[in-house]
Amino acid sequence: MARRLLPTGLRAQLALAIAVVTAVGVGASFLALYSGTTARLRGEIDSQLRTQAAEWRQFAARSDLSPPAALERTARRFIAAQRYHAESLINVVQVNGAQTVTNNPEVVAREESAGTSPGSIGLLNSPTGITTESVAEAGDMRVLAQPILRNGRRVGTLRVANPLTPVTQAQSSLKRTFVVVGILTVVLAALAGVGLAAVIAAPLRRITAVAAAAREGDLSRRAGPVSPGGEVGVLAAAFDAMLDRLERAFKRQRDFVSDASHELRTPLSVLRAQVELLDRETDEASRHESTVLLLHRLDELDRLVGDMLTLASAEAGELIERRPIELGGFFEDLRRDLPLFGERAFRLVAVAGTLDADPDRLTQVMRNLVRNAAAHTNVGDRVEVEAYADGDRLQISVADTGSGIPADELDHIFERFHRVDRSRSRDSGGTGLGLAIARAIVQAHGGRIWAESQPGAGATFHIELPGYRPPMPSREEPADSEATSS
Repeated sequence: MARRLLPTGLRAQLALAIAVVTAVGVGASFLALYSGTTARLRGEIDSQLRTQAAEWRQFAARSDLSPPAALERTARRFIAAQRYHAESLINVVQVNGAQTVTNNPEVVAREESAGTSPGSIGLLNSPTGITTESVAEAGDMRVLAQPILRNGRRVGTLRVANPLTPVTQAQSSLKRTFVVVGILTVVLAALAGVGLAAVIAAPLRRITAVAAAAREGDLSRRAGPVSPGGEVGVLAAAFDAMLDRLERAFKRQRDFVSDASHELRTPLSVLRAQVELLDRETDEASRHESTVLLLHRLDELDRLVGDMLTLASAEAGELIERRPIELGGFFEDLRRDLPLFGERAFRLVAVAGTLDADPDRLTQVMRNLVRNAAAHTNVGDRVEVEAYADGDRLQISVADTGSGIPADELDHIFERFHRVDRSRSRDSGGTGLGLAIARAIVQAHGGRIWAESQPGAGATFHIELPGYRPPMPSREEPADSEATSS
């Protein structure tokens, strides 16, 4: 039930919180000032009472107070000598066996007449010490009562009283002032809270609007920059970064579906046509030839699907499984496989040591790059693979002497289904995914890949991978190896 009574908006909650905190602060200040002022004023009154009692003791010390008449005369002389004190100060000397002497007979007369009521204490019946008593028609007073002793015998009582009117007036004035000031302060604090809450909530409202747009499918909007360093700024930056990733992920998903539907349509159409021809073919030799061609197309389709699944695994962050690779054996296996890529003049310069990487994926990268180099060169052209260490990073380059890559294509060759030579047929074995897969694998290792080329002067692909460790000193580094296929 209490939650329902609270405002639901952030601005209203902030404004209410600031107003409540201000009200509590004003109330606490009032209580502290109220109690302090009351205690200070009462202390001043009590000090006046004690001073008056001390003057009586000094005055009476020189007189004989044993006879009641002598005490009465001394009291009259003392009161007559107190003209310099404030008129509000009441002095009463009650003499045992004689008249009461006072500077305010009217108050004493009223007190004597009121003293007959049961339970009444008042001025004339106050206990020894300083107490607060209610005096007839005079209000509350601080009263100091002190016995007058001579030779161990009580001969009378001195009472000094001062009204609490200054304290009451100060308390009333303080209450009125704090009521006015407190109301104004709370109102101003609430208004300031509304303004401050609007400033604080503005970026949050912007983030909320962007989130609502994202929920509806619009991922292009951003919260934009907010005051750096604050929590809201960190939230806005994190929110925009999340939207950037979501937008890229959805774009990759759309591109992947679009590319897959486009790339799969042609081989599926060809397969359908060949199956229909195979169904109508009666010649055994022709049927066998069609079957071989059909199986070849299925292999291409299987390779295309496999490449697409590799890219999907890369985007899901499940592409590689690292383990130490002995580079000597790794490059030796690659050297033996080089002649399988065609009749080219292959040359391999290897490096010894260990690399933390996925050996199968790294082999896939090297084969894709060598296959790409062989596809863009002619028989007898050179294809060189070189690996060397650069601190804790391994540098690998694959260079060829083919036709090269146009300058306007260098920024696009690692995109999916991108082909520099668009006239190249699928019979060449290309799916347009080899370089895209190579980039995905290298980036999954925390490395980078790039290409350099001069049209007509060949192309060089560079790979940089972290996690390299040199061989142990006791091991002999393998010499550069060169393989040539002609």
